Amino acid sequence: MNPIAIIVDNTQIHWDAIIIVLAIPAWFFSFHSLYTANKGSRLASWIFLPFAVLMGAISSRLLYWYSHVEQYKGFSQALEDFNIGCFSMLGILPGLFLAAVLVRCLRLSKSLPAFLDALVPATAMGMGLMYLSCLFNYNCRGKFTVDIVSMQHLPFATAVPEAGELSYRFATFFWSAVFMFILSYVCTEFYYIKKKERGSTACFFLLLFSAGQFILDSTRYDAEYFPFNGFVSILQIFDGVCILALTIGFSIRAIKRKGFKWYYILLWLGQAGAMTATGMMEYMVQRYSDQHLKYYGFMGLSCVAMFAIGFILYLRGCRKRKAVRKVSAVEVQAETAAVDKKVSKRAEDKDRDNEIKESVEKSHSKRNEKIRKTVIEDVYEEDTEDTSEDEEEEDMDILDLGDTRNLTLVDADGYLNKSVSEVDEKEYLNDDDLDTAVRSRKRSKKRRHIEDEYEEDEVDERSAVMAFIGAVLAAVGLGALFASRKKH
Repeated sequence: MNPIAIIVDNTQIHWDAIIIVLAIPAWFFSFHSLYTANKGSRLASWIFLPFAVLMGAISSRLLYWYSHVEQYKGFSQALEDFNIGCFSMLGILPGLFLAAVLVRCLRLSKSLPAFLDALVPATAMGMGLMYLSCLFNYNCRGKFTVDIVSMQHLPFATAVPEAGELSYRFATFFWSAVFMFILSYVCTEFYYIKKKERGSTACFFLLLFSAGQFILDSTRYDAEYFPFNGFVSILQIFDGVCILALTIGFSIRAIKRKGFKWYYILLWLGQAGAMTATGMMEYMVQRYSDQHLKYYGFMGLSCVAMFAIGFILYLRGCRKRKAVRKVSAVEVQAETAAVDKKVSKRAEDKDRDNEIKESVEKSHSKRNEKIRKTVIEDVYEEDTEDTSEDEEEEDMDILDLGDTRNLTLVDADGYLNKSVSEVDEKEYLNDDDLDTAVRSRKRSKKRRHIEDEYEEDEVDERSAVMAFIGAVLAAVGLGALFASRKKH
């Protein structure tokens, strides 16, 4: 029986519904803090919230209805009457993915893989809290009973009424919640390590989630199956497809980046063998239920092997630090060569300008010497005619006029050679402006580098919000556990 928390007239609110409602804001604020602290859009996260809740609820309810069609008259009843049946935890993932795609189509987020990377740690935490809600109902219990009296309590077993008696079954929901909390922490740490490789955290989540949930879902007595298949659950099929797809994707990326290696064949054969062994152990568990501990042990080893091989292929496709340093060194060398080329070109231009200036000065000096000789000859010539007042003023202009700005002499007609001096001055001013622009550009790059370092430090400090939300969830979970223990 599902315990009731609040009764108002004809409305009944159950404890598991309260836990699920509390899990939604905890999940959202965890995602919101992680996404916005790493240069994500606040508007995108808030627009994502209603679509995620709506699509997640519909998809999870749809999957539960599909696997338990006999409980409902139709899908409309499944959406209207929530007292019948429950939700499918797997259905949350496609609902959140569709909501993220919708936000990307609205151009509110810059990158869908980066959006999903920030989403998966919060999703794992929210799913873990929803698993704890099964403490107040009889979902997610194990297939096998626990007969040892000292272990007939959490975290090993919980009581389930059967035929008027209580039987203690393995607490699958509790270990699923623990696994999801651990997965949330690991994905958060992995996100800060690989956040520059967009999509890596989401792929890592799917790989680890698939390997862990395969064995946990195998222990449930109320697992969800396709109508045409009652042997392998829907979640186990999803896990197998994810591991196979990720293995193929990681292999293709590894071959593209580092070429084909002979030991890839061994890894592929090992992955095929691990997946085959996992399926065989599932068959043996269902066939020989009295030896389930032994077969579950072998299944656990094969699940670990599936994750390890997939993660090795992922690492082979990643860029190593040495490769990054080599590329950065090449870029620095190319930029240095370009700067040296510009500097040498500027030096050649200055040398050419100096040569032009020297030639101009020489021509000015020759012209000045010629004018001076002409003036001296005109002054001391005895047979010259008497000059008029206008001619005397012209001679005085020839002697007095000069460019006081650059100290160049006048030509024979008494006019400045302004064209050469203006061009020379303009070129030198352009060189100075170019040097100033280069220095200002270097200062701006240095300033941006300092701001980026400060911003990264600030992002790391904001991650404390994640820890605070985790503490709140832990407190709620412990409170639920203590309340259950007190009731029993």
